[in-house]
Amino acid sequence: MTVREEPLRLLAGAAAGALAEAADTELWAQLRVRMATVLAPQLTELVSDRMDAARQRLVAVPRVRLELARAEFTTEWRGSIHAMLWQRPEAAGPLRAVLHEVGPGLPRAVADVAGG
Repeated sequence: MTVREEPLRLLAGAAAGALAEAADTELWAQLRVRMATVLAPQLTELVSDRMDAARQRLVAVPRVRLELARAEFTTEWRGSIHAMLWQRPEAAGPLRAVLHEVGPGLPRAVADVAGG
């Protein structure tokens, strides 16, 4: 199956943004596990632990740096998610489904990108 680069990049950005926005909400645990399972079924625990470590760094920053920290988190995870999607392009559909399901609980901009 051939997948164009741009849709994977956009999807990776939407997924990373969703993680960043969910980091300090009740959606975090469910979203983290579901994304890790879809993206890396053989490495779910490792990816999930990495997400948790990144989340801990994010939520520990002072409130005045939170927006910048979310942007840094999103950039870091966009690259990681894109790499995982590149290895397993068949995960794109299930990842979109996860984002669609959690979309109502996320800020509107993230939900809009995830839906496309």
